[in-house]
Amino acid sequence: MKIHLLSGFLGSGKTTAIQYASRALMQQGIKTGVITNDQGIKLVDGGFFEHLNIPNRQVMNGCFCCNYNDLDTSIDSLIQTNGTEIIFAESVGSCTDIVATVLKPLLRFRPAAHVTVSVFADARLLQMMFRNGASVFDKTVNYIYFKQLEEAGIIVVNKIDLINKQELIEIKKQMEEKYPGKILLYQNSLDEDSIRQWLNTVNGYQQAATLKSLNIDYDIYAAGEASLAWLDEELEIFSPDNNALQHAQDLMNTIFKKINEQQISIGHLKFLINHEIKISFTLNTQPISALRIAPATSAILLINLRVQTTPAIIVQIITNAVGEIEAKYGCRVIANSQSSFQPSYPRPTYRD
Repeated sequence: MKIHLLSGFLGSGKTTAIQYASRALMQQGIKTGVITNDQGIKLVDGGFFEHLNIPNRQVMNGCFCCNYNDLDTSIDSLIQTNGTEIIFAESVGSCTDIVATVLKPLLRFRPAAHVTVSVFADARLLQMMFRNGASVFDKTVNYIYFKQLEEAGIIVVNKIDLINKQELIEIKKQMEEKYPGKILLYQNSLDEDSIRQWLNTVNGYQQAATLKSLNIDYDIYAAGEASLAWLDEELEIFSPDNNALQHAQDLMNTIFKKINEQQISIGHLKFLINHEIKISFTLNTQPISALRIAPATSAILLINLRVQTTPAIIVQIITNAVGEIEAKYGCRVIANSQSSFQPSYPRPTYRD
């Protein structure tokens, strides 16, 4: 049994890496499963893996560290139900201290398992954080970001296809200077060779037990998480002119535009249309225009937003965006569910 933990900040591309790694392994006949994790309870990623027919479980309403027993139950469920041989467990993007609160307990309670931690970083955000992180997020969020990198044995600098060669050279130099002794991978998770290199690295990694627990200030950590607003909402769009998918696309772009207009720092915005089409935005993305638009009288849009603001502000942004789309197209948008909050103080089940 192999359990590959993925850590790293919101929007770093962990889910995409898992998607393509799982597909590659399953094509080889290797039974693979995924455990997703979030502070919320209605998750885009869980629905997306269901659509992809990848066996999965969800640990919700808190991070792995604070819901360790749920993680353990999910691991057992995948093994017993599907005979899973390799599990990818993706932690909440605002979570750190994974070595002490998840990795070491797994090594203690599951000594026969091969356990690793890969910390992912979006190459573009990494550039911005190195230059002047305070201009992106506040200092408490920066604290979480760099603690994630500090505890890593394997750091995956992801999305390198979105930067140029000179920028990549500069990032490699900075990473080698700041994180000597760590395994550094540079990848585009849409590329088979990159995924293969990462899988070969984690499958052969033997140093997990030597990783050191962080010296971490939980008050700063908690403040960083609390500075981020979480919103999970399911909307249903009804279109009198059979253009519900177009309206869904325009609604996503309108939400993204309004967040940027208020200069709110984005961890990630994830959308799932009709349980199958996944769209993601981060700080550096552009509005979308390439959806498969087909006639539809209705569409379901699941929204997961993690941004640096208050829940009240993000709820108002969604409300305003919905009103704008309804007025523009004469469609009707109904909220089937909504939850907005700030994460509570992290209280790990174990800390070794």
